[in-house]
Amino acid sequence: MFDIVEEKKEPSFLSRSIRDFWAFWTSPTGAFILAVSAIALGYYQFYVSRPILRYETNTVKLISSSNNNEYAVDVHGKKYKDLYMTKVYLYNQGEQALSGADVSHIGHDPIRIEVPKDAKMQHFNLDKDETTGAITAKVVPYGEDLVLNFDFLNPDYQYVVNILHENPTAGIKVAGSALNVNKITKAISDRELKMWLIWGLGALYLLLIIRYVMKKLVKH
Repeated sequence: MFDIVEEKKEPSFLSRSIRDFWAFWTSPTGAFILAVSAIALGYYQFYVSRPILRYETNTVKLISSSNNNEYAVDVHGKKYKDLYMTKVYLYNQGEQALSGADVSHIGHDPIRIEVPKDAKMQHFNLDKDETTGAITAKVVPYGEDLVLNFDFLNPDYQYVVNILHENPTAGIKVAGSALNVNKITKAISDRELKMWLIWGLGALYLLLIIRYVMKKLVKH
């Protein structure tokens, strides 16, 4: 009498892949990746759902005494042999509008351009060509600073100020606070923010996956 031995079938590639996929995501490594992804996504959504104020500056030399100039720059009746112009751009890169009523008042922490004394500011004005036309805005001198007043700064709106000064400086910056705005920082695009987030998380996930695979190989 012969015993019939059933040949055990090897699981198919698809079955093995599904099993390995499920094992990975139910492992501590997979659970950690899911948790970190959820936290990062939640933080990003919270971050962009508020007004986000960023700024940038651009400085050009209007006239230089070292050149043979055939023109002069006259400001308030005075001619200058050396003069610089810095354009200051303030943006709202969030998803909510910022009301001027929510900005800290003068004497507390208003939104302002801080101009160093050694820059020797000679003149300033609101650049109406580049400031978003829908904004009602004005620039108010406050000591050495320039306070930026506006009614609303909607998402993607910009407020632009021209500053004429005698000496070059990299110290011109925007400071201040408002409701839901703790800090005004140098401009960064939403695309750059997403790229940093994706690359940072991608590097972390790659290291975790490599560690997981190496542990599996050692066991076998």
